[in-house]
Amino acid sequence: MTLTIPKQPDKLSLRVDHLWNGDVCPDDRVFAVFDLSTVSEGINVRAESPVLLDQSIPPEIPIGNRVEGLWNFDVVELFLVGPGHQYLEIELGAGGHFLILGFDRIRHRSNEYINFHPVLSFRKTSEKTWVSEFTIPWKMIPENLRALNAFMIASGQFLAYSPLPGDKPDFHQPDFYPYVTSH
Repeated sequence: MTLTIPKQPDKLSLRVDHLWNGDVCPDDRVFAVFDLSTVSEGINVRAESPVLLDQSIPPEIPIGNRVEGLWNFDVVELFLVGPGHQYLEIELGAGGHFLILGFDRIRHRSNEYINFHPVLSFRKTSEKTWVSEFTIPWKMIPENLRALNAFMIASGQFLAYSPLPGDKPDFHQPDFYPYVTSH
């Protein structure tokens, strides 16, 4: 499968609504939608997901802040893969937080982007959904972007846009992500 990230106003939409292995999610309240498009500054990422009654968010951390270990809370994730196993992991939390990590090989962090402070928009569109959006600068995106995948962790469920192999959820498998092009 090859995906194309278009220029705005068009977008690539990814609906994350199946378990990480491709099975139907037993909880239909749990899903996310990613909209991706290229802009002059980089790739614009917009994520939308339901507000869940049992939502897990970092306590006492203001909206718009970086949270190490954000994957321990309700979160949506986007992985952008370059040559080899170089990839960028973008996490957007249900409470308006973010985490961005760079990897130069599988699970080996090469950059934690501690000093990156994106202009992050976060809002609840109603009592039913939340939306988080920002632009990832070109300088952070792996050159020669070749693949991507999107994920969600919420209510004890691990979901993926494109399924992954294995006996348990492991999102760090870039060789199994759909191919991507941009224009």
